[in-house]
Amino acid sequence: MPKRTPLRFRQAASRSALALAAALVCALAPAATAQREAPASVAGRVTDGERGVAGITVALISNDPSQRFRAVARGKTDGDGRFFLSNVPPGRYQIVPYAPAFVVQGMTESYPPGRPLMLLAGDEVKDIDFRIERGGVITGRITGADGNPIVAEAVQVTPVEQNGRPQQQVRNVYDQRDQMTDDRGVYRIYGLQPGRYRVSVGQSGEGTGAVSFGRRRIFQRTYYPDVTEPAQARVIELKAGDEAENVDITLGKPIKTFKASGRFVIAETGELVPNLAYGYGTFDAAGRRIGMFGSGQTSNARGEFQTEGLAPGRYAILNMPGQEISEFYTEPISFEIVDADVTGLVVKVKRGASISGVVQIEGVSDRALAARLLSQVRIYGWVEARDKTSPPFSQRPTPTGPDGGFRMPGLRPGKLRLGYMGDNIKGLSLSRVELNSANVANGIDIAEGAQITGVRMVLTYGTGVITGQTSFLNGTPQPGSRVIAQARRPGEQTPGSFGRTVEVDARGFFRIEGLPPGEYEIFVRVFGAGRMQRSEPLTVSLADSAETRVTPVVDFNKQGRGDAP
Repeated sequence: MPKRTPLRFRQAASRSALALAAALVCALAPAATAQREAPASVAGRVTDGERGVAGITVALISNDPSQRFRAVARGKTDGDGRFFLSNVPPGRYQIVPYAPAFVVQGMTESYPPGRPLMLLAGDEVKDIDFRIERGGVITGRITGADGNPIVAEAVQVTPVEQNGRPQQQVRNVYDQRDQMTDDRGVYRIYGLQPGRYRVSVGQSGEGTGAVSFGRRRIFQRTYYPDVTEPAQARVIELKAGDEAENVDITLGKPIKTFKASGRFVIAETGELVPNLAYGYGTFDAAGRRIGMFGSGQTSNARGEFQTEGLAPGRYAILNMPGQEISEFYTEPISFEIVDADVTGLVVKVKRGASISGVVQIEGVSDRALAARLLSQVRIYGWVEARDKTSPPFSQRPTPTGPDGGFRMPGLRPGKLRLGYMGDNIKGLSLSRVELNSANVANGIDIAEGAQITGVRMVLTYGTGVITGQTSFLNGTPQPGSRVIAQARRPGEQTPGSFGRTVEVDARGFFRIEGLPPGEYEIFVRVFGAGRMQRSEPLTVSLADSAETRVTPVVDFNKQGRGDAP
């Protein structure tokens, strides 16, 4: 029998394949228009700081919602490290060198990785250069208590600050299998930045819980060299191109796992609830939620559920968004696995609250266009529970009717925030959310069983464009910084008020599209090294279907400002 791919990888692959298929289908219509515009080109060089590096693939990855993650153009560097990508349709991209064994300087932590690049019709962009250096390597062997290799086990390599605390890892993992042990139990983690690292294997700490999928075994998390406490782990220091060998770990015996079973019943009547989607998560010893997994399962025709492969620890079960919009919800029910199966759990199902209202689009006088836009809008919401140990709950997107009307049922108590889906619609933005004519930008309080009406979501349609060329004084953004441009109404800083943000590209250029006419404040912010710098706002007046150009300046000698959009 062939080995089964672990569930989380199969789910990820399935999601990626579906997203790619959807992107390809959605791309068919706009592709013809894009090809009629003059194509752009991009040129640059990949070096190691001194010499060009040959044979590095450089790709342009689309950031357009209808084609997201699609590689639109790619090419390899020549003997001098130079690349040239031609016949590129205008659009918003990430440009990235595919060099898994190297560390690429100046990469952002976004996904897809790389640097943002906005290409207009006929652009001939030059000097998009990258510097790479050979990444560090940590390699070793993972064995069990019996000395046999542990196969297909994920190895975690965690960066550590000087004070011993873990820090965020900036490493682009192109394939999760690169972190798995092979048939000999050998692993090799490459492309690591210079720094200090801890190495560990396993997923369960003492009493923290973990789930085994299928035939997969669970091991207590063990650090190099064979210790279970992070403070006792040996820190491995890497310089550029270093290789740390023989970082071996011996695991103890697999943790015995258990089952939990029960049934879903309607609280008022005791009636069993079949085919209810649910998920479960883990808690630490202090009762804080530390993980959520196992979603996508459903109760059987008798309303019964059973979970398997649970390590000792604390868990909670609750319903999750399913294939159908549901009128019901459950409060999380907690239970603890100690040394035996847990049976007889009763999860009470309650009829949820609901909200109903209308979506209206401002800035459109053509009724046919307004109707077409509304037909593509779906409303989604997420509820922050009053109990902070419960995860935020996302509702399945709700379509709008021909008149813009919508109803969202099955809401649990908490703070509801609304948004819309319609990324393929250019020029549409959420302006405000109202409840009985009052602005509720901070969310709507949902009481148990409430039936809320009078919600009004106002979307604004526009065709104006603001382009900008950013300049930097007394410094430049540090490698890996994010540079964001925003257009907002003057004086508006309330969360949820109208605003549009875009990434500033590798040249300092940005283009904000789909703006309705009116006055705007434009500014650029640079996020990096734990601080934020911001340009002084520029005020512009934009007419319908007009394009206005601005030149923001970020002065690194001025104190960063932290106001939110």
